[in-house]
Amino acid sequence: MSTISSVTFTQPAVQADKLTWFRFGALGNKIMMTTDTGEWHALDPDTFNKLIAGELPEDANDYPELVQKGFIRNGFDAELHANQIRKAKGFLTAGVTHHQIHLSDGDGAIEMDTAKAIVDHIFTGQAGAFTIGLIQGPSPIDMDVVAFLHEFAEQKNQYERRSIDYELHSSLDGLTDEAIRVLVEKRIQIRATFGGAASVHDALQVQLNGPSHDQAINRILAINAAAKSAELGQGDYSVFGDVQVGAPAVGNATEMVNGLIEAGICDFQVTPILTGDLAISTEDYRAFFTDLLAALSESNGETTLLREVNVDALEARIRNGDKLDSVLMSSPNSTGYNARTYDPHGNIFPSRTALQLHTNGDPMFLLGNVASASTEDISNHSTIRSLMVASQIDCLPGYQHLWSAPYIGVDPIAAYVTTGDIFTKMPTSAHHEATQVMVESIFLHVMDTEFKPEA
Repeated sequence: MSTISSVTFTQPAVQADKLTWFRFGALGNKIMMTTDTGEWHALDPDTFNKLIAGELPEDANDYPELVQKGFIRNGFDAELHANQIRKAKGFLTAGVTHHQIHLSDGDGAIEMDTAKAIVDHIFTGQAGAFTIGLIQGPSPIDMDVVAFLHEFAEQKNQYERRSIDYELHSSLDGLTDEAIRVLVEKRIQIRATFGGAASVHDALQVQLNGPSHDQAINRILAINAAAKSAELGQGDYSVFGDVQVGAPAVGNATEMVNGLIEAGICDFQVTPILTGDLAISTEDYRAFFTDLLAALSESNGETTLLREVNVDALEARIRNGDKLDSVLMSSPNSTGYNARTYDPHGNIFPSRTALQLHTNGDPMFLLGNVASASTEDISNHSTIRSLMVASQIDCLPGYQHLWSAPYIGVDPIAAYVTTGDIFTKMPTSAHHEATQVMVESIFLHVMDTEFKPEA
């Protein structure tokens, strides 16, 4: 026999007129509060209740800092807050800052005429600084094409004086000593798929048909040697590690960090594998990321500096309030507004995921072709506009009140792949769960190591 039960909730007292607008939520044993500009403050629950009830005295330890950060209306500097908002939203005026050119696909390698047309298209944009990333495909890397893309871009830039960075995204498969020499000479940074630990790397490469850990290490050491011969230090030129984290990485964070250091890698980025046989669960990813942060803290010292770029950017923001362009969790690069991807035929897409959809028969996100469209044409494309709306956290149910909203992003195209809808829904988004885990882990790590009260 079923019975009816009831639960009574006591609504806390709120003096909203004494506060500004902010988000809040539980993190560990604290209540985390954040503003739209990324200012944050953590309070114990009792102090938080006093704050929202308007009962926190002005001589309380937290009060001056809460005023300075913009949580309390009395003393709130609206002009300062507006300037911080402009800085945080700087991507809206930055233009297209990332261009990825795929060198080959299942139909073959890119032709010189198409490579030239893509570079011409890129220079129709107005961005003063951008990155050109070359993506290794299934065909062997044609260094003549790579050299042409670099030289033609440099020639076009001779009078425009834009700041251009060059990258080659590679599995390191088939990368000859001569190719390495040219890449180092032209300062084209190599972003290598590399797992650090042999067991982690090899478990992934079996699926990708990529080089083994031993083969990858051989090529990385050859790159390091070529850089040394060119009298370039690690800070001037080193391999960037693209580290894909799946189930085999669980429990191996320390070994992965040690492997990255031994390979002479300074910067790397973790990307969780969220689908397929090697997918990592949310809780396993949380455990891995906690172990990763501890391993980085343990290994870094006067002679060693290994940075995970998301961790480094968010920690700078947490500690110093820096609004860095390198906060890579943000949405714009997945919407086509600040980033574009080009296939070997000159077709334009908002992201690599969108290109993969097209390859698999879904042209949903095809934006045009470099032969007939300018950067401005693509920026005004209706699909770009829809993706931008779908990436606005404040427009998405559940996200608008999430304390981590200033530090995370959503990927509308990834949402489309899994649900058929570009509007991300928190309960069904593995991408959101993984990003939230990362942000929570970084905040807890910094709060524990940097802001722990003295005994």
